[in-house]
Amino acid sequence: MDRITPTTIDALKWDLRQRLKLLECTLLLTGWVRTQALTDSFGISRAQASKDFAVYQSLCPDNLVYNRSQKYYEATGGFRPLLLSGKTSEMLDVLTALRGEDSPVLALAAGGPSVEVLRPMERELDLTIFRAVSSAASNGQRVEVTYQSMTRPEPLTVTLSPHTLVYSGFRWHVRAFSDYHDEYRDFVLARMRSATRLHDRVGVSQTGDLDWFKEVPLLVGVHPALPAAQQEVIAADYGMEKGRIRYPVRKAMVPYFLRLMQIDPAREHPDPKIQQIKLLNADEVRPLLWS
Repeated sequence: MDRITPTTIDALKWDLRQRLKLLECTLLLTGWVRTQALTDSFGISRAQASKDFAVYQSLCPDNLVYNRSQKYYEATGGFRPLLLSGKTSEMLDVLTALRGEDSPVLALAAGGPSVEVLRPMERELDLTIFRAVSSAASNGQRVEVTYQSMTRPEPLTVTLSPHTLVYSGFRWHVRAFSDYHDEYRDFVLARMRSATRLHDRVGVSQTGDLDWFKEVPLLVGVHPALPAAQQEVIAADYGMEKGRIRYPVRKAMVPYFLRLMQIDPAREHPDPKIQQIKLLNADEVRPLLWS
């Protein structure tokens, strides 16, 4: 096989680029990867997967090394993403593929309608920090983080046991046990100024995170002040029955969901044409809100 250098990366075929991106993302998330990640995800042969790894190594030889005792490739201390840029949308696309959901369908019909998608402003991820936190979560380890909260003027160094990466619809968080706070909390990745994975320190199990595993039923309904015809349209839009829907959300994620849907009781708009849906069981949910 001809050696491929970084100057030829733009010439890579689309399908090969997708496989290499998954390879690199797995390294980023867990710190290690086997050829099985490509064979299982893309249905290619083991021989083809081995060739893909060889291509990746030729592109960035300092990013991974083969661990003979564990029989997998692991990220080196000098790992630097080549195909991933750190865009939030990019990470969401890759993580969706990792969950095994159907990959996006490419529209080939030339006669279809024009489509314009409005996207929010991109938030940038520091992939070095993302890698340390994600690999610690994947391998059940602790991570030491310098964290700048919005309630303290100076950053605080805390030791976390991360267990789940969370995208709230606006930005990335990690759900983790904090040794400093002695409880499970959410930490915004963008507020981390540094993160060091503690390879020799086993993390606190997520089994004690009761707010993560308990689901809270949110009762969401059409604003009752809207005219009947408008209520019917809104109800149909959200698949509601009799103008309401019961939506289960993890207890720890309730405030994020309410803000995402713009139904936080503390932020309701007085005009029903703007506040078209609202939280109907606000009294039950209010103790869980930040406000």
